[in-house]
Amino acid sequence: MDNKDFNGKSVLLTGGSRGIGLATAAAFLEGGARVAVCGRDAARLQSAERQLRALGEVLAAPADVRDRAQVEQLARKAHAHFGRIDVLVNNAGVTWVGRFADEDYDSMDAVIDVNLKGVLYTTRAVLPLMLAQGGGVIINVASGAGLSGFPDIAVYCASKFGVVGFTESLHREVRDRGVRVYALCPGRVATDMQVQYSGRRIGMPPEEVARRIVRLAGPDPRADPGSCVEV
Repeated sequence: MDNKDFNGKSVLLTGGSRGIGLATAAAFLEGGARVAVCGRDAARLQSAERQLRALGEVLAAPADVRDRAQVEQLARKAHAHFGRIDVLVNNAGVTWVGRFADEDYDSMDAVIDVNLKGVLYTTRAVLPLMLAQGGGVIINVASGAGLSGFPDIAVYCASKFGVVGFTESLHREVRDRGVRVYALCPGRVATDMQVQYSGRRIGMPPEEVARRIVRLAGPDPRADPGSCVEV
C-alpha cells in the first residue's frame, strides 16, 4: 500500500480504543487518513486518542453501538468534522465464554446487541451519507467464528454468522451505487478477547489484521466485495 493512498480520506471506526481497532486506526493514520474512533470506556478512549494523535488527525467520541441515538450522533459528528466518511469499519465486539446452557439472557442480549445490532445501527447511520457522496467502503469485522461454529461461544458465533450474512446481502443492494462492502474473518488474534476465550494471548498480532483492513479499503483490495475475507 502506498503511504499516500488515504490522503484526504476520512475513516469512522467503532471499538477503536484497543486491540484490532486501535491498530487499525493507527494504520489508517499512517496511510494519511483522518480517523474518528469511538468506545464505551472513556478513560481507555482518551488514552487511545493521545496515542493516535501522534500519527495524525483524530476525532475520539464516546459512543455505545447498542444505542441507536448515540450511533446516529457519532455519524453526524464525524461527518460534520471531516465533511465526509469514506470508510466505515465496524469493529466493536464482545463475547461471553461458557456452555450455552449456562449463559444468562442478559449476556445473550449484550453479545447480539454489540456484535450484530451494533453493525446494523452504525451502517444504517453511515450508509445514506456514503450514497449521497457517491461512494465509500464498509468493512465489517466478523470472525472465523462467523464461518464455523466453536464450543463455548455459541452466541458469539451466531452474531458473527449474522454479520457475514448481512455483508453479503448489503453488497447486493449497493454494489451498483459506488459502495464496496466486505466482511473480515480473522482467526486467532492476540487480543484481550482471545485471553478471555482461551486464557492465553495467542494468535496473530492485531497489526496483521489492521493491515488487511486497510488494504480492503484501498485501491487494491485483492478481494471481491461481499465476500468474507479470511486472515
